[in-house]
Amino acid sequence: MSDTTAGRSRPAREKRGPGRPRAQPLEQQRRAVLDAACAVFAQHGYHGATIEAVARRAGTPRPTVYELFGSKDELYGAVIDIAADRVVTHLSEAFTESRDFPLEAFVRHNFTAVFDLFEQDHDAVTVLLNAEQGAVDRPTEAPSEVRHRVLQEISEFTRSRWEELGVDIGDSAEVMALIYFRMAEGLAIRRAADDRWDREAFIDLLTEFTLGGIDRLWTQSLDVLVAAGRPAARRP
Repeated sequence: MSDTTAGRSRPAREKRGPGRPRAQPLEQQRRAVLDAACAVFAQHGYHGATIEAVARRAGTPRPTVYELFGSKDELYGAVIDIAADRVVTHLSEAFTESRDFPLEAFVRHNFTAVFDLFEQDHDAVTVLLNAEQGAVDRPTEAPSEVRHRVLQEISEFTRSRWEELGVDIGDSAEVMALIYFRMAEGLAIRRAADDRWDREAFIDLLTEFTLGGIDRLWTQSLDVLVAAGRPAARRP
């Protein structure tokens, strides 16, 4: 069909000006604000963080942050919950992936996962550690719940490994889980604070220390391991 009508050309269609950008979907806005808030709380702490800084980092108007979360306290609580989920998910996936690995590979894989967590999601870990250490006035149970869930998973894997050897170590699985995780956490914190430390050397040390301890317990001190999982009766 011709672009002319009665000998006259049709006017060219005008291009639409930029106008106001379309608003992001609500969930996308929420995710952007949470990611920004996690970074701001990790960098500045609870008291140093501001809604203005979060909005600026998220590229979101300040009123939008209030519309989504209501207050700084509510935003902080949401950040803690998200950080907790991310930490537990990361470590749980590592434990599950290595379930059927030979012992040495199993130990190394999961120590490596702790270091990966501190490097890949440092903001989430920092927020949880700050909250756990009482760096805020606002009490929250999320950090202790994270530690409990992680230690519970490590305990279950530890107990199952010993059961494969025909040994019921009872509650010693929980004690050993605490030892393993605290060691890994302590060295991962040091490495995250100063990357001049050799990451692989730390993982080697943790792996060899753990394997050596397990071998000695199995060959020479099994009674010590079993006894540690049997709380003594309280004296009257």
